[in-house]
Amino acid sequence: MAGATRSQLKSIGYWLLAVILLFGALWFLTGVIVIPGIPPPKVDLKGTGPYIFLLTIFIGTKLLLAILKPIFRFGLRGWFRTEADIFSVFQMFTHLAWIGSIAFAGYILVGGNLAEVGAIGGAVVFGVLLFILQEPLLNCVGWAVLMTRRVYKLGDRIEVDGTKGYVVGISLMNTVVREFGGWMSRDTFTGRYATIPNKHVLVSEVFNYTKDTPFIWTELLVQITYESNLQRAGDIVLESANEIVGGLMRDNRAAVAEKYEFRDLSTYVITEPTLRWKMKDSWVEIAVIFFCPAYRKGYYESEVTKKILDRIANEPRVEIAYPHTVAVPFSKTVPTATMPALH
Repeated sequence: MAGATRSQLKSIGYWLLAVILLFGALWFLTGVIVIPGIPPPKVDLKGTGPYIFLLTIFIGTKLLLAILKPIFRFGLRGWFRTEADIFSVFQMFTHLAWIGSIAFAGYILVGGNLAEVGAIGGAVVFGVLLFILQEPLLNCVGWAVLMTRRVYKLGDRIEVDGTKGYVVGISLMNTVVREFGGWMSRDTFTGRYATIPNKHVLVSEVFNYTKDTPFIWTELLVQITYESNLQRAGDIVLESANEIVGGLMRDNRAAVAEKYEFRDLSTYVITEPTLRWKMKDSWVEIAVIFFCPAYRKGYYESEVTKKILDRIANEPRVEIAYPHTVAVPFSKTVPTATMPALH
């Protein structure tokens, strides 16, 4: 990658030097530039005008393509999966550029208007640059939104376009996060860095776990058989959550309430462990809802789960429901008592 970049810079420098030397020579020969101590040459370039013009177009096209090659490579990364695809697009653009240059030269040589063609060519080049640079431009706009709207900042835990992580860097083009989640459960760090283009602030949903407070709500689902003592089951789940996170929630409920955008939100937001019940086909689902620090969500879920399991293990009147198969003996002879009466 670095070698390719150095090669591209050398190519740009070479053709830029060629353009400078060409115009420098023309200006010197025509007396525009005077070098002290060297008398200006008396050269008539009227007859060589078409050839100089063709040479200028050739060198200018080479310089333009040398400049656009790294721009294509950078600007089209979000559009194509491989470098080979980007190179194929640039190769097609190269052919079109040479066709346009030859057509431009032919038009001027037969007496066309240079100003009109220059304006059209400039508009075409501007349009091409705008197209291939739209991804970087969107990233820059996204960065500006980040800086002004404070959608997230360094140290926040975010989720953008399916990627979750702890923000460790924000640059003009992208945001770098230490990824958590992924293939790991309980929002555990994966050890990878993830790079998120800033344009996603404009075109995707952005979730910030820690924008106003470091707390996040979560719930645990416990499945209890219908044959169990359901009241006792609910008490076990609630007592377990209270023992692990109840104190933390009560100590921080005021800090959480300060962040409510509207006062009536305090009526709806849960600030202590709370149960929700739901009837299922083969069990009763008891959900316990609580909040905890976002960065320790997995820890508190694990601790509450262990406490619930420990209490249920010591309570014979409560059983956890789980999918299983029961074998029922089958007989080809139907018992008389189950036969319908014949009339």
